[in-house]
Amino acid sequence: MTNIKFSGKAYCKMILHAMKYPHCTVNGVLLAKTSSLGEKEVEFVDSMPLFHICVNLTPMAEIALMQIDELASKKGLTIAGYYIVPDNISRDNVFEKSYHRIAEKIASNCNKSYLVIVNSTNTTIHKGNVALKIAQLVDGNYKPCENPNISFGTSDTINACISLVENA
Repeated sequence: MTNIKFSGKAYCKMILHAMKYPHCTVNGVLLAKTSSLGEKEVEFVDSMPLFHICVNLTPMAEIALMQIDELASKKGLTIAGYYIVPDNISRDNVFEKSYHRIAEKIASNCNKSYLVIVNSTNTTIHKGNVALKIAQLVDGNYKPCENPNISFGTSDTINACISLVENA
């Protein structure tokens, strides 16, 4: 079982990015403490939104990843994951899509890489009902995590984020 922890900041930034552009596919990267990349666990402490509408812009993605990597390394963080939120219209929440290319680029720099798909129609974290599908890089391919233990940092930020989304 893989233990995956999201800080309030990381989770809320993903959800709010999705809610700001519900008609668009949005994406971003997940930052983890370099020291937290254990064998069976990872702690995502922040997320960096990238794009909405056109999520496969390679030149812009390469520049963004370089800038984020430089900023992250100054803070003792590493790019350890990629998140995608399919638009509310398509409801296409599957791992087998073209956005793997950015995730593969991230994996080339971090061997413990994760791909997170956020279901923007289910953004609560109450009662074990999580809006996230998570895959981990295994032998060069992203495979869905078997029974991931997903936890969230105790934070008023998460409750405030959920309240904003539910009342929108």
